[in-house]
Amino acid sequence: MANRRSRILTGVSLAAAGLVLHAMAAASSSAQPAPRVGDALAARVDSLLEAHGEGIAASLWLGGAAGASWFERQPQATRPTASAIKAFYLVELFGRFAGALDQPLPGVRDLLADDAHPAISHFTPEQRGEIRAGLSGATVRRVGLVMMGTAPASNVVYNAAANVVTAVLGGPEALTGLIRKRDPAFAMVAARRYMLRDRRERGDNEAPAIALATLYQRLAARQLAGVDAPTMDAIRDAMRRGDDPALGRHFDKDGDLDSDPLTRVRAGWYETAKGPLVYVVMTVQPSPGPAGRDASGQRLATTTDALTQAIVQAGSAAMRQR
Repeated sequence: MANRRSRILTGVSLAAAGLVLHAMAAASSSAQPAPRVGDALAARVDSLLEAHGEGIAASLWLGGAAGASWFERQPQATRPTASAIKAFYLVELFGRFAGALDQPLPGVRDLLADDAHPAISHFTPEQRGEIRAGLSGATVRRVGLVMMGTAPASNVVYNAAANVVTAVLGGPEALTGLIRKRDPAFAMVAARRYMLRDRRERGDNEAPAIALATLYQRLAARQLAGVDAPTMDAIRDAMRRGDDPALGRHFDKDGDLDSDPLTRVRAGWYETAKGPLVYVVMTVQPSPGPAGRDASGQRLATTTDALTQAIVQAGSAAMRQR
């Protein structure tokens, strides 16, 4: 199950190219030294993961809008993304229809009329009716806002919006190709299934934390290949959450899955007084613990939020001190 929450390449050579570019960005970033978060953060992360147990695995990344990380843990491990992958979808959707964001998204009505289409065939007849009512005739911008959880919608329509985007852009394989073509650092991002379909049918939607981090660095810096200024503004608007009094403007896309493996993702950036603070936390638990699936999902969310709070607070404190 995927829940909407607004909160705190294929080849080795392409993957290597992404890492090289990332290293070059680090070398050419401003002369100002990177904040030092210290050993206390690593100890806090270790403590939270040990306390959680249950076979939890985690990838974390913390940094600014350019350059290497200030703190990281298994940033290149590919993990399930849940709805966090929708940030990549948004870039490709708005990039494809740049200049026409307030026009109806082409092909949606015919797509939603086909009960057998894999984008909607797994929904009940009642749910398909709700999806048609919510998305037929919707503008490109509106579909993007619903997909990102920025515009109000039920969980069914929220996830169906991502499926409509996937289908309009050619299906999961074609969408994967678009994402990977955008930036070498996205070479391990994979869109394999429509939202809410069985994760075992065609494989899961996955990405490493470094890919999400690089995407958010690019968006925070307003520098992403092939994206013009008005489209960049629209992408950022679709990702903006409530302002944090201590940290500033917040942009994010999280993700949650309670099927196996249980998955939680918290990723985005804050525009602090000292500059952007980019964070990624991805956690995976192979199966529910003895407390059952619902309780295990809630416990994993609590641990993930605690990890997120730990790295964001450490990064913010270090930025204030430099």
